[in-house]
Amino acid sequence: MSINVEKLTKLNEIVSLSFRRKHIIVLNPADKQENEDSTNADIEYDKTEWKIPNKLSYLINELSQSSYLNNEDKILMIFEKICKGYVYDDNLISYIQKIDDESYELPDWYGREVDQEWEKNREQHNRRVCYEVSRYLAESLKEIFKDNDDYNVCILWDKGNTHYFVALTCNDYSITLDTDDFNNIKDLTRLKTGLTAQGIVVLDDKEDKFKNALDKFNENKREDSIMKIEDDISNNTINSNSNGENKDFNPTEENDNINFIKNAIEILRDKYDIDSQGLFEYMKEIIDIKLGPESRKKVWKKLDGNDNKATRYIRCLVLDVNNQKYIIDVDRRELRTFDEEEFKGENPDFIPFKDLSRDGEEPYDGT
Repeated sequence: MSINVEKLTKLNEIVSLSFRRKHIIVLNPADKQENEDSTNADIEYDKTEWKIPNKLSYLINELSQSSYLNNEDKILMIFEKICKGYVYDDNLISYIQKIDDESYELPDWYGREVDQEWEKNREQHNRRVCYEVSRYLAESLKEIFKDNDDYNVCILWDKGNTHYFVALTCNDYSITLDTDDFNNIKDLTRLKTGLTAQGIVVLDDKEDKFKNALDKFNENKREDSIMKIEDDISNNTINSNSNGENKDFNPTEENDNINFIKNAIEILRDKYDIDSQGLFEYMKEIIDIKLGPESRKKVWKKLDGNDNKATRYIRCLVLDVNNQKYIIDVDRRELRTFDEEEFKGENPDFIPFKDLSRDGEEPYDGT
């Protein structure tokens, strides 16, 4: 695979038209040539070299050597492997500063411009941000198509939203692949719970080659989160009743909506082992559909580390239903009643959303 600037520029133009936003083409710094012209303002070299992590290496080697899988299936298998193998690092949200309705600010050291200590710390867990997973995905695609100059891969940077995602173009189609679209339940969560992939956008696919592969990939999967969780709760109820279990499920015991929310959390926790960020996003969408966004508010939960470099903040949801407050504690992955007295004290676990300030704290070290 070679870097064809003309093809990537055309791809970026198509994406920007489709997304109604301009993007910057980001390339692997390892590919930069000496004396290369750097006057193109729409192209940058990344702050960190792209690498394939060990947990992906075996799959990439297999796909590179496979002759029975088509290229579209290889792309989708890598995308799925990353979505199922990593979770979104929700602590990052606590560092984002909103500039206006269209733009945000995030310190470059959080995943974009990192050092060896950061990378070493990240290997201890599977929480990642868009900068990291985009590099994994882009470098993996480059590796399996390294002998095919028809394929061109880059990362696109939405500077206003401080966001990376991957773009690929070939003679047959152009696509974007986003594991963690900020505006929806991320595919990092969707694919773990058996939902369709929504972060892949197919562009300029005249023969529907990639579209057909994506349709097949999404076959027999639910698109809507609330319908999927309703199916899961129904099946869980039937199975539990048939075994004489399910003692906790009693629609007349509590408010029906609270009962539904409690059961949804248990399904996401026990059946899918969903992480804190995934649980927050999934339940936020369900509550907005079921109760309306006016019934919930975001709060921070503090997870103490050894020092400021290790302390994390994640989002939880407080609900107001029939004048009773409940909290979805995504760290403990449970629903319980909540008293705002829990905001008080010298070192409270929960902090009102607008009260968090990270000014003066040491940069998070990635642990």
